[in-house]
Amino acid sequence: MADSDHINEDANAADDSIRTDYGASEEPLAPSQSKVTRATLAEVIGERIGLSNSLCNDLVVSFFDTIKQSLIAGDTVKIQKFATFNLRSKKARPGRNPKTGEEVEVSARRVVTFRPSRKLRNLVDSRGRESES
Repeated sequence: MADSDHINEDANAADDSIRTDYGASEEPLAPSQSKVTRATLAEVIGERIGLSNSLCNDLVVSFFDTIKQSLIAGDTVKIQKFATFNLRSKKARPGRNPKTGEEVEVSARRVVTFRPSRKLRNLVDSRGRESES
């Protein structure tokens, strides 16, 4: 068996041991906060799974670093039942400085796009309808 097979087996076993139903917790992360930070995410993970704050912080930082490195490498990142992050190349185009009205060249660049999954869109939409009532 190759080393990568052992890694995949270990990852799948770990994944199965902590897997819960998506959306199992109906409580918001922090009802009094308008922002969700890395520290908040680490704290919530620690409370729900029972791991130390430093380990959860390392987990969250590693998670986001993995996403960043994948995007930098030009890969698509798909997190099932959550979202897909893609890279899109934009061509150079003429633009205008809104303050001065001066025409400027907007350089070519790559941008990250976020596309929520259908399940996430439906959850957000249903919560929005409940709060309007």
